[in-house]
Amino acid sequence: MIMKKGRIVLLVAVCMLLAVAGLRIDVEATTDDEYYSGNQLKQLGILKGYPDGTLKLEKPIMRSEVATIMVRIRGYEDADIDMEGKEFTDVEEDYWAYGYIQNAYKLEIIQGYPDSSFKPANNISYAEVVAIMVNTLGYKDKIIGKWPENYINMGKELGVIPEDSDEDPAKIITRGEMALIVWDTLLVKLEDTGILQ
Repeated sequence: MIMKKGRIVLLVAVCMLLAVAGLRIDVEATTDDEYYSGNQLKQLGILKGYPDGTLKLEKPIMRSEVATIMVRIRGYEDADIDMEGKEFTDVEEDYWAYGYIQNAYKLEIIQGYPDSSFKPANNISYAEVVAIMVNTLGYKDKIIGKWPENYINMGKELGVIPEDSDEDPAKIITRGEMALIVWDTLLVKLEDTGILQ
């Protein structure tokens, strides 16, 4: 009996160590800057967590989530924009992000694909997010050159991403990386308006 209890205690201890090890991996996957940015955006109501209260910053972000964040930034979360909509073949009206996707499309924040799909559950690349941020700041008409270097270079110039960034433009980004880019973009916008000087 004592031997059996000892094995159970040992098994529980090993499971706890594995759980802690797994937790540490997740925590290490998110930088301090991403963690800070995610919490700032949560305080502003821009990035909302999951039912368990976490932000899951280590998870890859989906296109529907990016559309939602960008609509919240622009202040159109609960607004019905009086413009022509778009019928995406893969976004039903009962989909959780339907309104956000419609508003993001109407605000020209994020577009669908030539086949009229949106691919809401697809992940999004570093270059695509930088382009969305540059466009949000109003520099779409000033972009020249070849994709994606044109947007990456403008993102560096504006301070949306660090000047020394060497991220692969095709890299799929996490919710934490998105939070950091969004937070830096908000700071750029505040500096442009003279609020942060």
